[in-house]
Amino acid sequence: MDRVWNYGFAYGGARLPHKKVLWIPLVGETEESLKKRNFDTMISHYLNVGLAGYTGIPQSEVAFLYNTLAEDIENEEEFNKHYESLFNRAYELGSTYSHSLTEK
Repeated sequence: MDRVWNYGFAYGGARLPHKKVLWIPLVGETEESLKKRNFDTMISHYLNVGLAGYTGIPQSEVAFLYNTLAEDIENEEEFNKHYESLFNRAYELGSTYSHSLTEK
């Protein structure tokens, strides 16, 4: 992020023109594992406040995708179904979020 959202592009002399951002972090672990040490809260704070807020984007949301490594799935068919569901969820999140942009 530091090499892309840098001074003069995303903050400082220039600002990003965006009003909303949806972050979709990929998490190799389960939701319970991430929440165990409040990592979900810390990551959300960093993305919403540390990046979006600092660069002037007023609305920022985080939607995690969990178990992206699928290490516990050995069956190829189940493995493929799992990744298909992750792709569908990401598409649904992006589609819903982009539609909400036109509504507001």
